[in-house]
Amino acid sequence: MIDHKTTQLSTPFFQNLNGLRFVGALMVFLFHCFTLGREVWGDFFSSPVFEKVAKVFSKGHHGVGLFFVLSGFLITYLLLHEAKKNERINAFGFFMRRMLRIWPLYLIIVIFGFFIFPLLPYGIETTHSLTNYALYLSNFDELINGSQDAVNFLTVTWSVSIEEQFYIAWVVLIALIPAMRKGRYFPYYFTLLILSSIVFRFIYWNDERILYFHTLSVVSDLAIGGYLSYLCFHKRISEKIKHLPKGILIIVYVIGTALVLASTKIFQGQFTLVERLFIGAFFAFIIFEQVYCSNSFYKADKVLGFYKLGEVSYGLYMYHCIVIYYVQQVMNSMGWTHSLFHFLIFILVSALLTYSISWVSYRFLESPLLKLKRYFR
Repeated sequence: MIDHKTTQLSTPFFQNLNGLRFVGALMVFLFHCFTLGREVWGDFFSSPVFEKVAKVFSKGHHGVGLFFVLSGFLITYLLLHEAKKNERINAFGFFMRRMLRIWPLYLIIVIFGFFIFPLLPYGIETTHSLTNYALYLSNFDELINGSQDAVNFLTVTWSVSIEEQFYIAWVVLIALIPAMRKGRYFPYYFTLLILSSIVFRFIYWNDERILYFHTLSVVSDLAIGGYLSYLCFHKRISEKIKHLPKGILIIVYVIGTALVLASTKIFQGQFTLVERLFIGAFFAFIIFEQVYCSNSFYKADKVLGFYKLGEVSYGLYMYHCIVIYYVQQVMNSMGWTHSLFHFLIFILVSALLTYSISWVSYRFLESPLLKLKRYFR
């Protein structure tokens, strides 16, 4: 459901999106627990049973796709709401609100990675380009320099850079095209982005790194979320299918989850060009079901702890790779990397430390800055 708080002119608040944010952050966290620094773990890590478990969690990188679709949905809805409320969209205000949300943690990771980390114990000089990171081009820098970096937690910023590029494109369009300031042409823009992404992925279907990190490859996720938002805002689908039976919702969840888990087998060769479309559509369904459907078999915000954890999900996403690296190094120096028990301790300690850092960051840095957004409405 959408809660407009006190009046129709107030900013919409979407229930259950916080919970979904935590789901996305958790997927990425577990993915990195099983993939980063594998060389420090003992023989148990390559056992047949553990390999099967690791394959399941290796699909956690799709959590980034969930973030993209969710961002496209939320940002587009807020822009449409602003256009209806004020009869125009303030491009400068939009940019400033996004800056206050994205820049602080991004800059913390960049400053730490380039200037502080090399001076600390276990620190290593990075091969990344500071210029590219300063310009929010870290996803392109990952394509150029990422594979050379022994400690690559700076890579986590690649998705943030793509979102920032998406937002800048919005600002340019809104500033240059008068009709866009009134919320028009949105569906044509999203269609163009989706088609461009399909063509781009077709051209580079055999280059895994380009398909994963390039803006034109993944922007379809943001466009899918935006298209869903446009349809929901104008009530073209929300009123028609929000009362879907619970059984149908469960079937779609089962099929979509199976699609994600079997993605590497289903989307092989040139079929990779439609992988993001199918999985992105599934994530769009989840968002729609969580926000609008009345017969849901669960609601993410009602799962114990998910709402509060969702509030700090940006910090969970940005800080977790640094925490994982240091916990691994300390445990390795203690000889605690040779059993499944050690690995479970590693996950637990990494999770607790990541949450603690994220909570402090949200409480004392992000939250005060987010309050400034009211000056740019």
